[in-house]
Amino acid sequence: MVNPFMGVYAVKLGASSSEMGWFQSLMNLSNNVMQVFWGKLSDRLGKRIAFIVLGGLIISVLWIPMMFVTNASQLIILIAVQALLGSMAIPAWTALIGDLVPSLRLGRASGAINLWASAGSLIATLVSGIIMESVGGAPQEMFFIPFTAAVVCGFISSLVMLSAKERRNNENSVSKKGFLPEMFEIVTRVRKSPDFMRYSLAGAVFTFFMSISWPLFSITQIRVLDASMLEIALLSVTQMTITIIFQSRIGRLADTLGRKPLLVLFRFSLVTVPIAYAFAPNVYVLIGVSAFWGISIALGQASMTAYMLDVTPEAYRGSFTAFYNLIMGVTAFFGSLIGGYLSDYTIGLFGLTLGLQIVYMVSMVGRGMGAAAYLTLRETLKRS
Repeated sequence: MVNPFMGVYAVKLGASSSEMGWFQSLMNLSNNVMQVFWGKLSDRLGKRIAFIVLGGLIISVLWIPMMFVTNASQLIILIAVQALLGSMAIPAWTALIGDLVPSLRLGRASGAINLWASAGSLIATLVSGIIMESVGGAPQEMFFIPFTAAVVCGFISSLVMLSAKERRNNENSVSKKGFLPEMFEIVTRVRKSPDFMRYSLAGAVFTFFMSISWPLFSITQIRVLDASMLEIALLSVTQMTITIIFQSRIGRLADTLGRKPLLVLFRFSLVTVPIAYAFAPNVYVLIGVSAFWGISIALGQASMTAYMLDVTPEAYRGSFTAFYNLIMGVTAFFGSLIGGYLSDYTIGLFGLTLGLQIVYMVSMVGRGMGAAAYLTLRETLKRS
């Protein structure tokens, strides 16, 4: 109901390019900095669902004060707190999938889960866009109903997870080591996993340059293309619709063709995003190109989780997932900050449109280099 519009909300509250850099960077850093702690705790206790439920409830509650913020700085602080506390659910969720799904079916399972998630997001985004377009007025008035719906849906989805079953991992629950020594042991174990290290390095390079353009998207949509809330919703809905159509087919490919080819295609296809945003004459061109990005997202959803679980030890899935996300969060933090301040500088020199285009091109070149790094990965699919 609100995630696709949070950047727009910040821009409508008057956020500058540098403030959008802080918006993206703090959200990513806060979302990932505590995951090593949460992931290790989840592995040690052998419990996943408790972390998923509690994290979901915290996220839901913190939508409420966001309804009443009056400037971008207040929103940035709340987003950071929400991401910091709600991040406990992320490594537990990935680990739960790995615990319950056989390796040869990870692509299909990830595809099925993301299919339903995309279907829910599609409906919510379209409904939210229509509501906000109809209500209009100040940003707080426009977002009030979607925020309220997000709170209610978040509570329901978190409580539904209480009925799920999880497999208890007794090896972790009887560990005689202290918690802090185990935390430091993660680094040692990661260094002894070359496939995981290569995957993390490729992800860090790509994420850094990808995140440089993140603060600019909402600015382009609102200030350059003058897109309405319904048009922004259609941008997301078009992408999600195509993702849903191709999700199951591509999920099967991950379990037959392999993870690496899909990962490489996914990353190279995202090089087109800053190009499109830099030169699109209107929002309808972006909506058209977003159909291609829908296929890209399907490639990523089917291959990334499967590859991650392939290169992580079964008993440490939560910890390794959290470590990977921490690396991505730190690189995205610096990338988003650099993108925000660099665009402030280039806009001051060359004006809004050309200033944004220069930063988009920096992101495009870097994304290409990051995508090439995925060619160094080893295929991990173990065919029977």
